[in-house]
Amino acid sequence: MYAADYNWGLFQNYCIEQVDSTEYEYVVVADIADFFPRIYSHPLEQALGEATTKGNHVKALKKCLSQLNGSVSYGIPVGQAASRLLAELVLDDVDRGLMGEGYRHCRFVDDYRIFCKTEKEAFEGLATLANLLFENHGLTLQQHKTQVMTLERFEAVVLRNEDDREISTLYEQFHEIIERKGIIYVNYDFDFDELDEETQEEIRRLNLEEILESHLNEVDDIDISLVRFLLKRLTQIGNPDSVDCLIENIEKLYPVFKEVMMYFQTIDIETETKHRIGSTMIDLCQDSVVGHLEYNRILMLNIFTDDNEWNNEDKFSRLYTELSDQYSQRELILAMGRAGYDYWFRSRRRNVSDFTPWVKRAFLAASSSLPGDQAVHWYRSLPRLDSLEKVITKWALANPFSD
Repeated sequence: MYAADYNWGLFQNYCIEQVDSTEYEYVVVADIADFFPRIYSHPLEQALGEATTKGNHVKALKKCLSQLNGSVSYGIPVGQAASRLLAELVLDDVDRGLMGEGYRHCRFVDDYRIFCKTEKEAFEGLATLANLLFENHGLTLQQHKTQVMTLERFEAVVLRNEDDREISTLYEQFHEIIERKGIIYVNYDFDFDELDEETQEEIRRLNLEEILESHLNEVDDIDISLVRFLLKRLTQIGNPDSVDCLIENIEKLYPVFKEVMMYFQTIDIETETKHRIGSTMIDLCQDSVVGHLEYNRILMLNIFTDDNEWNNEDKFSRLYTELSDQYSQRELILAMGRAGYDYWFRSRRRNVSDFTPWVKRAFLAASSSLPGDQAVHWYRSLPRLDSLEKVITKWALANPFSD
């Protein structure tokens, strides 16, 4: 089922059929951000041309949309039946892209449901959808309406069985306090330091780590906005008490992984705990739902590039061979430079021109870990460095990785 099936009843019935089939365990629920206003005219016109041989009809629609939008080359009216048909049509290529990758899915206008057998497949499907939308149409997903759910939670929450949904007491207490303080719930992006002292003190007394732990232990699909807020506040306060809870629930925290890593890298943590976190990050890179995306792997590996307090240096070289994407390799090269892997750099200096520009710059910087004057002499021997590469080598000599 895809673009042509624009009836909401059919959409719901299809979802129910997939749930009843017992073939799937997870569902991706996704919604496009600001969809109607962001539909570009050219892809829509192209889709119209492919959908009908009646050129006069296409010209009439183009003229109508042009008059509505004026000089702007994007956007269609929101909510009208005709607009929904156009919206369905413009995303037909995305539907076909998902089908081509083997995903069972359905869509009503800008609402997607992707049915998957495993959690990993679900996150891969979500990544595929996000990439298709962005590359084909410059569209993005609404973060607070997009998540991976178990089939049971999908039935309970999305298919309207609200009686099965529970919210913890701590969760409700938290909402009551922030609402009374007039803090907007949606994004939790207020600056803690700009609040009055009374409000700051009340938030400090909230026992945020207990709220976070209770929420993570009671739900399968986290409240993204709530957890993001709690992590930001705990990071600001410098409270290390949530480290163990975060490690135990790390795969559940996929949507807020950036905030998790910021928490780990900002607060004051004991050396032994840092070693445990480092080992967890290496394991996640190799085989996990969280480590599937290159962006998350960058966040995981970045902790090893600033200092050697996270241990696990003996695994960097092997992981470099296993992870073939340039983003992970860049972080690992920097980490090996910080760890003093001078032998690794000496054996690869002759092949520096074979690296991609992104990886080559990392190699140049991290090669400053070579002992004595070896880095200086090698930099001078390199032909045809571009302006940025010259700046990097100059910076690296002033800030050698071996220090």
